[in-house]
Amino acid sequence: MNKLLVLVLAIVLLCGFRAPNGNLISKGDLSDKLLINLGEPHIRTDLGLIQTRAFGGIMYIKREVWSYRIDDYNYRFVIQNGQIVDEHWSRF
Repeated sequence: MNKLLVLVLAIVLLCGFRAPNGNLISKGDLSDKLLINLGEPHIRTDLGLIQTRAFGGIMYIKREVWSYRIDDYNYRFVIQNGQIVDEHWSRF
């Protein structure tokens, strides 16, 4: 039972990114949460518009990559129509 509890706790703690002020940021959150907790990104890369079909018509989705440098780590967030869809961190 204790092993299961420790495993569940570890998974919950690893399910998102903690900003330096302690707020949890994860996939599905709005990009405003990044701006509030981390400020403007150091590098903002526009990936252009992606065409997709929705509701019987064509819809365009704007994608960007926001890069932050915090201490020794680099964080990249993929933003799609104002929502975080992917996050990645690296040490280099």
